[in-house]
Amino acid sequence: MDRLAFYESLIGKPYKIGERGPAAYDCYGLAAHIQRELAGVQMPDIDPVEATTRAQAEAMLSHKERQAWEEVPTAEAKELDLVLMGNVAKRDFHLGTYIVPGTVGVVLHIDKHAGVVVDDIPALKASGFNYLRTFRRKA
Repeated sequence: MDRLAFYESLIGKPYKIGERGPAAYDCYGLAAHIQRELAGVQMPDIDPVEATTRAQAEAMLSHKERQAWEEVPTAEAKELDLVLMGNVAKRDFHLGTYIVPGTVGVVLHIDKHAGVVVDDIPALKASGFNYLRTFRRKA
């Protein structure tokens, strides 16, 4: 299966906290699935944390796996880089994967109501995700 078909096969899959696929995902489970299938990277399991708390971002940033990733400027994002997003006002933190980097950047992520979706960076910012950090697996 080519990459585009792989991404398209994920669109609409439902959100469920703690799920790692293939029928449903949470944001970490979706990112881990994409990393495993397309980059051959086995990300460790982390305890599921309700996405509306800062604890999710803290769990991702403090996990030992974080040492295998380096932060890169969002403007330099490449396909398969991870995007940690935050809506600070709502204390909502979220994880997505760049699938089309570039001037606006396109991120595959999961929405609690719509399931797996694709949004560009301006749309994510417009929806309140104004805190963005981009991470790339170290070579």
